[in-house]
Amino acid sequence: MKKSTLMKLAFIITAMFLFSGTYAQTNGGAGVEGSADVTFTTGGTITIVAGTTIPLYALPDPVYHSSWSYGTNWTLTAGFIWHWSVTTGNPAHFTFAPAADNTADNYVEITADAAAAGAYVISVTEQASAAYGSCTGAATNQNITVVATPDAALSETGSETFCIGDVGIPAAINATISGGWQNYRLVWSLEIATLGAGLAKDEWFDTDKSTSLGAVLAYAENYTTAVPEAVAASGAHSILSIAGGFTVINSKPTVYTYTLTSINDQALRHGDYIGFGGDYGTPAAADFTYNAIGETYTIQINPAPTTGPIYHIPATWAL
Repeated sequence: MKKSTLMKLAFIITAMFLFSGTYAQTNGGAGVEGSADVTFTTGGTITIVAGTTIPLYALPDPVYHSSWSYGTNWTLTAGFIWHWSVTTGNPAHFTFAPAADNTADNYVEITADAAAAGAYVISVTEQASAAYGSCTGAATNQNITVVATPDAALSETGSETFCIGDVGIPAAINATISGGWQNYRLVWSLEIATLGAGLAKDEWFDTDKSTSLGAVLAYAENYTTAVPEAVAASGAHSILSIAGGFTVINSKPTVYTYTLTSINDQALRHGDYIGFGGDYGTPAAADFTYNAIGETYTIQINPAPTTGPIYHIPATWAL
């Protein structure tokens, strides 16, 4: 290599570091959302719910942006721009903020619209400033799957009344989960009440798969899960198994009322990331967004009447 070529190379490398310090800017003044608590990963597939927004950032070139460091220094060299695009799937289903193209930031927030269910590839390229020839690097791709909002439906709905022992009494009540992705959190409740005079509720029972139905008389109005129940995958899920099946308690008509309140999943929780803002820490279950359901099923089990003895004139009368 000629001496003149070496001198030119040395000058370019020196200029890179000078420009990095002279024309510095900071990614939004604060860096990647929640970076104090969450370390971003690369590759694989991101799964999000339609209608939600997630953050992405492209690791800037380490030579051109020598001051940039995840979590400590978000300084970028001025004049560089990033081009974001949807290269697989319909681009119309995505919006980018602050902009999809020609953005002077390696950070972007993408939003999938309500009809975006499907598979997509998001691509980004980094383009150097005019001082470095406006060169554009090869694209980096990220697979994204958009799924429908998680939902659930009871296997039985409305209100039904049975006599004890009827063959039509359901063996179990399932919640069939659909949409979403995985690691669901299902909120539901069950009220068990006996009926007294005038079919008014007179006692409430709290049971959680007890060996003897009604063994625990709590006079509590509801049996409710203390926290959303964790369900790994979609499909049919038995939300509570009643020991001995649906039966009567204390020989009284007994009413079981199931209510599916709401649900979320890991993909929907991803969509809460930006909304939390600042430092995230460890969010509690109640901090996340839930999709409201509001389905109810009521089943009343009635005891068979107990027929007493037949009264008649005693055989000893009028002897």
